Order: sequence, then structure tokens, then C-alpha cells
Amino acid sequence: MLKQRDHEADCFITSEEKNFEKAVQDYAPDVVGIYASTGQETWCLEHVRNWRKALPHTKYVMGGPHPSFDKEILREDGYVDAIVKAEAEHTIIDLVEAWAASRPIDLIPNVGFMEAGEPVQNLIRPAIQDLDSLPFPDVDVFYKYPFLAKKRVMQVHASRGCQNSCTYCSVGLMKEEWVSGKGDKFNRVKSVDYLCEEMNDILARYPGFRMVNFGDAALNMQRGWLEEFAEKWPKKVGLPYACNVNINFLNENDIINLKRSGCVSVQFGLESGNEDVRLRVYKKGYTDKIVYSIPQLLRKHNISYRTNNIMGSPAESLDDMYQTVRQNREIKPAGCTVLIYRPFKSSALGRVDFEQGRVDIGKDIGPSIHSDSQMVRDDLKEVINLQRLFNIAVFMPGGFPLVKKLVKLPNNPAFDGVGLAFLWYQHAVVSGFGMLDDFKLGMRNLSQIFGRKSGGTHEYGTTRLQDTMDIGTGADI
Repeated sequence: MLKQRDHEADCFITSEEKNFEKAVQDYAPDVVGIYASTGQETWCLEHVRNWRKALPHTKYVMGGPHPSFDKEILREDGYVDAIVKAEAEHTIIDLVEAWAASRPIDLIPNVGFMEAGEPVQNLIRPAIQDLDSLPFPDVDVFYKYPFLAKKRVMQVHASRGCQNSCTYCSVGLMKEEWVSGKGDKFNRVKSVDYLCEEMNDILARYPGFRMVNFGDAALNMQRGWLEEFAEKWPKKVGLPYACNVNINFLNENDIINLKRSGCVSVQFGLESGNEDVRLRVYKKGYTDKIVYSIPQLLRKHNISYRTNNIMGSPAESLDDMYQTVRQNREIKPAGCTVLIYRPFKSSALGRVDFEQGRVDIGKDIGPSIHSDSQMVRDDLKEVINLQRLFNIAVFMPGGFPLVKKLVKLPNNPAFDGVGLAFLWYQHAVVSGFGMLDDFKLGMRNLSQIFGRKSGGTHEYGTTRLQDTMDIGTGADI
């Protein structure tokens, strides 16, 4: 979007630069954009303070999940000049050009700023309804790095939104805050023709890709879209792909079209093996009948499938989590992603957790949803151990009774290593880096996988967990 308006723009990735701070400083930007999810909002603070000394004219703006729902980051002295809530394509143009012309930013939609010592959030502009109206994503700023350019799998999005409003997730509040209700849609899909053109535009410059991984909440977002996709994708692009699906909206005809179009693997959110938890508490919307029937259809049409699972929410006992193990063993996925529940104040379930005192607010676990839990539970040790050993319980012969004994042991590095090994293996399979490259990637980002600290000290508070999380005014993915 910036380049389309004749601005210069580039991207710098910490793990890919020998000296990240110097690389940005040498570029001497007029505006620095910072991405942050909750728990990572202070990652760039020390860099910014050093850049402000060397580049006193530069402005700083933060976008992403965290500032979209927590304007308190503006209180951090000497950090960001503005934040952007929700979609940023048009907002960043207005903001950059206002700063270039020394105009005020107080009326720009989606922007947050400090006024009279208090953070202020402007109204949100309508969500972009026609995704085809946007330029293709600027992948060159990432693939300039050889490590990323040599990937075999291209990461792509075909849509924005999600059909569900699960209580542990922020989507429900996103729909309330980001959509006006005057005909705007939260769930939007690129046209098949646009998507195919986007892929071929990338492949023309980076022909080494052998597969696509769609990162959408669900590729079956819009009824009828897969049928057109199955007709055009094999002819115009022809790469095999993996994707997420919403099994509550998936039928055999969709699965046939997935197969026709080149789908080799899908992933879906099981989350809990307890139907009551899944329906009544998580509001996932699908019954055990769906959980058992869809995998049968996927096997029938030779599409591999993986599950997403949550450990340690207040809705589940340890026996319920064992039921999640049993159900995975019964439906026989190719792999299981297992995350530890995190109570964001911006999610419906998370707000109840804080209201009822179920959260250890003095325990800061940083941004990871693999490392630890801040829930107040008598069986917390068992929950964390089960998350680490979950795949052994599902896939290893005799593994389930073994794991039920092992979880009673103290948390230890050996269990951490087992969890990391399965995470490494499954990420390598999906990402397409290859096992060795993915190991290198993991070493570059090890602190984000099992990191215990948030990596920054807030001047607007202390480093307790409550200071690194949403304040309840919105939602964080």
C-alpha cells in the first residue's frame, strides 16, 4: 500500500539481521512500524529508545493484535507515537502522509494517540469488504532474506475472518468492534481469480516453492467457493496445499473439491474431547458426531488431517483432558498441535477467569502458549506435563497409560524436550522448511517457544502478567 503511493518501504526481521538495530538505523526511516501480539508489546522498546537518539525525526507506530485492543501501550514513555487498531491498509497511508505534512492525526480512523496525558482511540473505519481491491502482499520484503526465500512452502491467506466466535478466542469481540453492522461483513474471501494471480505473481519471481500452506481460519469460509477453486487452482497454479478447515461447515462435496484442487492435508480445532465443554463452554458448535464423521470422509478421500487441542482451561478437569487424548486416538489424526490455555481479558472465557480469581496475575509467562500456564489449579503440574507428552499418549503403543503415570512427576527439561521435539517435527512438516532448516529456525526463535519472560519492563506499571495482557477493552488473537 505504501509503495503504491510512491513511498519507500522495507522490512527488517530480527533473526535475519546480523545487527538488527544498526540495519534499521542505516535505513534511516521517517516512520517505523512495529508488530506486537500480547506479551510481546515491549520487544522493540530498547531499540526504539536508541533509534530516537540517532534519528530524532522518526515517528513510531505499533500495529497488530496487542495495540488493537490495549491502548495503554501508549503510556510507555519514549516508545510509540501512535497505534493502529484493526485493519491498517488505508490507515497507514493516512498516518504516514499526515506526519509527512505535519498535520494532526487526531481524526484519522483506527489511530490511537496520547492526548492531555491519556490514551485516546479513534473510531474504527469499516472493514475492507473487497479484498480484491488491495494490491498483492509485498512478499519481496521477506524473501530478500535467503533463509526465507529458500522455503519449499509458500505461506498465504485467501480470506479474513472466522465462522465461529469461540469463547477462548477474540473473534467474537472483533466482530463487535470492527464491523459497523450496516452491511459490512467480518468474513471476507478473495476471489479465486485474484488468489491465483497473486500466487503466480509470487512464483514468477520465486519459482522454488513446491507447496502452499493457507493460514486462514478455514479455507471453507464461503459456501460454493471451493467448487470454483477446484476448477481453477489446478489449471492456473497447480501446487498442492495444506489448509485449516471448519468441520462444522464441511460436507463431503467440500472434501471432494479439496481433493480435486490439490489439498493434501487439513487441520481443524478439536480443542476438547468432552462434547459438553466443546459445545456449552467453548461454543465450538460441533458435536461428537461431526468429530467422528468428518475424519472418516477425509480418510475416504485420502486427505491427511491434524488436530488442534487446548490443555488447562478452567472448563476442564484432568479427566476431561484425558478424554481429549482418547478422542484423538480414536479419530487417528496424522498429528496433534497442543497449546496451553491462556485467559485473555479480551475473550469471553478469559474475562470470567479474571472476574472469578482463577488467574495467577503475578505470574508472567511471556507470549508463548506452549510454555506454561497462569491458571490457578491444583493439578497445574499434571496439565503442563500432559501438554508436553500428549503426542506420546496419542501415537505411541502403550503410551497413554505410561503418560498418565509420567504426568505425576515434577515438570522437568526432559518433558520440555519431548514437547519441543513434536512441535519441531510437526512445524517442519507443515512449514516445508525441512527438518534441518526448521531446527535452525527453532534455534533462532527458541525464546518464543519456551520463553518464560515477556522481554521488557513497563514504565507504566510492573512486569506482572496483568500488565502484559489486554485490559478488557477488546480482544487479542
